[in-house]
Amino acid sequence: MVKANLSVPDYYEALRLPFGATTEAVRTSFRRLAKFLHPDIPKTGSEIEFIRIFSAYQVLSSEKRSSYDELYLKLRSFKEALQQTSQDSAVYLPMDRVEYPTNISTLARKGLMRKGLRTKDRRKFTGIHYDILLQIRPEELGKKVVALIPQTVRVVCGECLGRDPHCSACGGAGTYKSSRNLKVEFSAASLQNGRMFSFDLSKFRPDSFTHFKKKILKVKILVQRKTKSVAA
Repeated sequence: MVKANLSVPDYYEALRLPFGATTEAVRTSFRRLAKFLHPDIPKTGSEIEFIRIFSAYQVLSSEKRSSYDELYLKLRSFKEALQQTSQDSAVYLPMDRVEYPTNISTLARKGLMRKGLRTKDRRKFTGIHYDILLQIRPEELGKKVVALIPQTVRVVCGECLGRDPHCSACGGAGTYKSSRNLKVEFSAASLQNGRMFSFDLSKFRPDSFTHFKKKILKVKILVQRKTKSVAA
């Protein structure tokens, strides 16, 4: 969830909802919270908090949601990097240097998505035994490097907690698919060209209701070659 220090409010957090929640879930959550936060309610009522959830409801239940969601995703992807850049000397890799060499489109072009092929068969054919390739520039060696790697997650439905087969929010599935950024830090001493890292994602759960779909993530470091300048 995107929280403080952003230029726009986090409407999903205001309504206690995950990103991508259905319009019905938005409506239900607003009504539930309004019963406690409406200014006319003794003890729990709050004008400030009610205005906050009402503003969130107005955006997430209208045509304004698509443009808000687009901005929300961009802010979530780079929020942590922007906050930390001013605090330390770490290098934060831009997304165009976080590569997926075995993504579905690449494998499909090579005819490796046909029925019957398993992941290990594809790895044997391509010779690629890792999931992510991080490109490091020579001038970045000697510094801590941080990469934000988007990964697919499964999230327990916040409405029924996976217990209602008739839940309108998740359609009875109990969970829904989403994405989260895995923050990976590499110390200066660990940055070696061709080095492989293996991460057990079961140890990096974003929260108690979310887990990464992939069990093991393999990351390879590629140090780019220095380009020679051509004299005029």
